[in-house]
Amino acid sequence: MMQPRSGSAASVRRPYSGRPSSSRSLGGASSGSRVGTAASRSVASSESRPQPLIEDEEELLMEDSLVCMSVSEESSRIAFCCYNEDTNEILLEEAHANGSELESVVEGFLSVARPNRILIGAKLAANEQLLDLLTKPQPLSNVIPAGEASERDDTNNSVRSPPIRPINPDENARVPYQLLKSSAFDLRNCRMMILQRLRVMTLLRSPGDPHGQQNSAHRGMDGRGEHHEDRNRHFPNSMAPSAPPSAYHALASVIDFESNTLVRSLGSLVGYLQSTLFRLEDGGSVTVNSIRHAQSSRYMRIDAATLRSLHIFSTEHHPLMSKGQGNSKEGFSLFTLLDRTKSKMGKQCLREWMAKPLLDPIEISKRQDGVEFFLRPECRPAAGLLLNLLQKVGAVDKILQRMQKCHSLPNDFIVLSRTLSAAVAISSTLSGDLKEFAIRSQCSQAIPQGSEIDSTNLRNDNSSSTSASKYIEFIDGILDKCFTSVIHDLRERILSIVDEEATNEAKTSVVIRPGFHEELDAAKEAFETLDETLSQVGEQVLSKHRELRRLSVGFLISLDKREHSHNVTTNDFPELPEDFTFLFIQDNNAFFKNPEMQQLDEEIGDLDAYIKDTESMIVSELEEDILDCESELRSTFGALAQIDCILSFAHSATDLNYTRPEVVSGGNSGDEGTILVENGRHPLQELITDDDFIPNDTKIDTNGRVNIVTGPNFSGKSCYIRQVGMLVYMAHIGSYIPCDAGRISITDQILARISSVETCSVPQSTFQQDLTQMATILRRSTEKSLVLIDEFGKGTAPASGIAVLTAALKKLSTLRCKAICTTHFLEIFTLGLLRDDVDGMRVLQMSVRIPSAAGDNAVPLFKLEKGVANSSAGLVCAKMAGVNKKIVARAGEVLAAMKEGGSVKPVSDDLNSNSIFQERTKSMLRFFLGMDSWVDDDDLRLLQEKIMMV
Repeated sequence: MMQPRSGSAASVRRPYSGRPSSSRSLGGASSGSRVGTAASRSVASSESRPQPLIEDEEELLMEDSLVCMSVSEESSRIAFCCYNEDTNEILLEEAHANGSELESVVEGFLSVARPNRILIGAKLAANEQLLDLLTKPQPLSNVIPAGEASERDDTNNSVRSPPIRPINPDENARVPYQLLKSSAFDLRNCRMMILQRLRVMTLLRSPGDPHGQQNSAHRGMDGRGEHHEDRNRHFPNSMAPSAPPSAYHALASVIDFESNTLVRSLGSLVGYLQSTLFRLEDGGSVTVNSIRHAQSSRYMRIDAATLRSLHIFSTEHHPLMSKGQGNSKEGFSLFTLLDRTKSKMGKQCLREWMAKPLLDPIEISKRQDGVEFFLRPECRPAAGLLLNLLQKVGAVDKILQRMQKCHSLPNDFIVLSRTLSAAVAISSTLSGDLKEFAIRSQCSQAIPQGSEIDSTNLRNDNSSSTSASKYIEFIDGILDKCFTSVIHDLRERILSIVDEEATNEAKTSVVIRPGFHEELDAAKEAFETLDETLSQVGEQVLSKHRELRRLSVGFLISLDKREHSHNVTTNDFPELPEDFTFLFIQDNNAFFKNPEMQQLDEEIGDLDAYIKDTESMIVSELEEDILDCESELRSTFGALAQIDCILSFAHSATDLNYTRPEVVSGGNSGDEGTILVENGRHPLQELITDDDFIPNDTKIDTNGRVNIVTGPNFSGKSCYIRQVGMLVYMAHIGSYIPCDAGRISITDQILARISSVETCSVPQSTFQQDLTQMATILRRSTEKSLVLIDEFGKGTAPASGIAVLTAALKKLSTLRCKAICTTHFLEIFTLGLLRDDVDGMRVLQMSVRIPSAAGDNAVPLFKLEKGVANSSAGLVCAKMAGVNKKIVARAGEVLAAMKEGGSVKPVSDDLNSNSIFQERTKSMLRFFLGMDSWVDDDDLRLLQEKIMMV
């Protein structure tokens, strides 16, 4: 049963029947744009490529409910936005998609959205691989029958099962697509379209107005979009409909406006819906019930703001980049800390791993097994050899891209040859020494890494994960991706063709190795002795024709016309032999051919052109052979890049004393929502701390899912909350973590409200940004999410901040997500708004030794303890920051008066004075104000003296 849509959907849209007008362009696509379908291809060469819609098929398709999806691709990111007419909602998804993972990303979203129309731009239409993935037939087995409700979670705005009924009964029919104009994906236009035309009813409804009537009343419409009879009525203040929230403020909680890819996809979809399905909507708006995140990705969701807050990446831009000069570089971040890779492809792979944390505990365990394997003392010699070989691995992906564009460089073949040699050696090392060691130790147990875990909750039996069978499985998994025989044969072919030393010297062209092409070798030899050959031919001509005094021989005979009589009109040379055929005159030289020259043409010809053409043909054939092995090359070097990343993790674990955490799926009741860390450390902070870093435990379980941390400003709360986020993140990329022991359940996303950056590019105040981040957290959180909230509510009145924070924590508790919150609002506990060990709350504090005497300094202990802090020690912080003692003392008086509920005493005169001449200043002012006129010069002189004294 189709749900009625607010606005004019129920009363106006039905006559339209969902069909776009055939006489107008749709969504920016011209009416005369490319036509055809996958079922009506007329050209044989296009049978393998899906085609756009034609009008008749468009009408037939629109008889069913519209499920329209817009796709945008930029760099390595891809975004999907799909509108479902049955549910009147929009599904969003954005993910990294490059290489072999593109197919799984596309199929994951298509299985949830089930579109029957796809909107794309010209750039994406040129990508045949992606277009084929988007339009290929979808199996009907995954489709929910019509009338069967989809399972949704309204609290977290996510979709758990495909809500679409079967539309196309033909399992072999491709999904048709619509080609939009490039302007439909313009970033500025898309942003304006979202902010001005999109209305989301779940964002407009108030708690007492579940159907959105209150917010639609201000537009003079009822819930069906029709004009209300009370449109012009003046309401009293108590009955006046509330003003709609700012479009940006509301939408920013469900749409990441920092993602250009997502904005382009959603904006183009809204523009298409506005010109088709919602073209009769009042005000030209597109009104949907909700916007949901599909969550079809296999990776942890973590937005750009959270990555910056946790210092996962830290891009430092050159000061002149705004003028198009300079480059950006990676600053001090977790990426630079873990990056011990030796190859460019390894560095790129590590960045991809860190951009896409895993959600599969089995895949995470495989990476950890590899790290553990290379940490074995017996493997260190072989690991050192692998590191040396990885340094010789070049950027194969860049070389393949240049070959595909016919822009390859001579040095590419040398780099590729050496890279292939390194790949063969690495594969031999893996299948040789390392695998033999794993097989020999199959029945032995691995040496545990890190400190022994004392806590019973954290104690693991690592016998299964560290057994030799895991190591063999890890090595076999890498070797299965390495096509060693193909790599070996390709290397031998390159070595047999390319002369590396000569190519290095030439630098501008590829030199073919002698012996590969006999005719080419003969031509090169002839070219090298060409001068001698021409000299011999010249001597033969002179000896044969002694009447000639001198001549020059190339492939023509050159004579000085001034030395021979000739007819200027006919260019006849009667003194020359009859077999000399005149060709042309240039300056004072006349050029001829004779039988000897014709024989040179036949036997030698244009040697230089022949050599270059032959070498170019051989190089082109070699490039074709290389590109024929492209899939094997990418698979092999992708596996080598993974080895580089694993070795980088192992090096970091050894150098920084990291320990393997246990990552659990959370399916068991005891593991659900678990984060147990013993003596955890901040991976970056511990490197820059002068003294020893103070580790802290983390305990989030079913009895205490929401941890609230209090303490003074300098006690390390913010460091601790980032520490927990980074440890959970590191565990999901397969890295070891800085702690003594850890047990972490799978976390589907990390949502952080840690720090807001004031910028003119965002139309929000700092506190409004905080509220938007909090709204995003409350909408997207699930039971598997980790929420980090650092001192929320600082930008508004304390009462408002306390109220919003308390309500938000209560909501997070009901959502049963994992959360850590730091706050200075101690009133939350003194007023009994939240209580320890109630509703999943666990209250902690950062211990600090507060001075008992005025001359003592506060000593932060940076140790997490049970309980609530007594105060935020703001005055102690002010004193340590060097604030004037009198100001600190006065602040103490004000604070004491506020605590006691009494009045604040006025400041004494000695504290209120800003100068030692205060009394003289008062005397001068009294004298000045007491004079009625300044006629007397003595009065002026006296005033001047008083001013001088001041």
